[in-house]
Formats: sequence, structure tokens, C-alpha cells
Amino acid sequence: MELWWLGLNLELQIFYGIGILALLALILQFILLFFGGLDDATDLGDVGDHGSGLGIFSFRSITAFFLGFGWTGVIVLKDGHSLALAITFGLLVGSILMASMYLLMRSMMRLQSSGTLDYQNAVGEIATVYVTVPGEGKAGGQVEVMIQGRLSVAEALNKGANAIAPGTKVKVVEKLGCSTLVVEPLLS
Repeated sequence: MELWWLGLNLELQIFYGIGILALLALILQFILLFFGGLDDATDLGDVGDHGSGLGIFSFRSITAFFLGFGWTGVIVLKDGHSLALAITFGLLVGSILMASMYLLMRSMMRLQSSGTLDYQNAVGEIATVYVTVPGEGKAGGQVEVMIQGRLSVAEALNKGANAIAPGTKVKVVEKLGCSTLVVEPLLS
């Protein structure tokens, strides 16, 4: 291995060094990610997506840049081209890999969900009365309703004069406060 390294010219040693170090850093990132030791603390800046902890200049995207830069430089030099062409193609491929990593991580971040129910999403949905909903806007009733793909039980009010019995289908027409729903019976 030492003979191979010493047989390389300086330019190839530099490109190989960059490529190998970037590859080792990438492997280390995946190992730490797999075992839970890598988080958003590895980001160096929030350029482009404020508040998410994800930036174009994150450790992952910089590693991807140097991986592309180093190995592309090796390939171009080994193919017999000039150092200037190796640097140019290395910068181009490195930038493409850096942008690709940023876009990939950004699209993966969009898959995350906070898990917080927004009861406003229940407005317009059909619900089933769970506990009798008294008339005249009195509290005490409950309905079962699908909110964000989750069956939930919510406090319910009825502005009509008559109470609504359990098992009756109702339509959610309004949200009051944080989690109280105004319902009205469905017309048959």
C-alpha cells in the first residue's frame, strides 16, 4: 500500500486523500446515524431552510461535495487529462452531489410529522355522537370524528334546540376554542 501511495504524483495523492477522507467521513456518518449518535448538531448553517436545522452547508452535504470532488479528480487525472480539468470537473460533480444531498435531506424532512392534532381539520367532516350532545349550546357532549387520519373523541356543542342522541351522524360545522366542535345533525 505504501509503495502504491509513493508511486502516485502529488496531484493524485491530494485527490485520493480528499476522496478517501470524505468516504471515511461518510461511512462514519452512516454508522453514527444507524446507532443514533448523529443529529442536527452536525449542521454548520441554516442557509436555505430556516428553523429546521437543515442547511445547504450541513456536514452531510459538505462531505458529499468532497467525495465527488476527490474521486472525480482521481478519475479525470487517471484518464490522462490536465489538473485544471480535474479541478473543474471535481468542482462540478462535488457541487451537484452537495445540492443533491441537500435536496434529498430536505425532502426527507418533509416526511416528518409533529403528531399534533389540529381540530380545525375536523370542520366539514361527518362524526358520530359518542355522548349525548345537549341542545342550546350547552356543554357535555362528545363526538367521534376522523381528524388527520386518526379517530378522535372531541367535546361537542349543538346550537340547535334539541339534544342529539348517541350513535347519530352529525356534521362538524365549526371549531370553538382549542378542541370543542360545533355539530349539527345530518338531514335525512
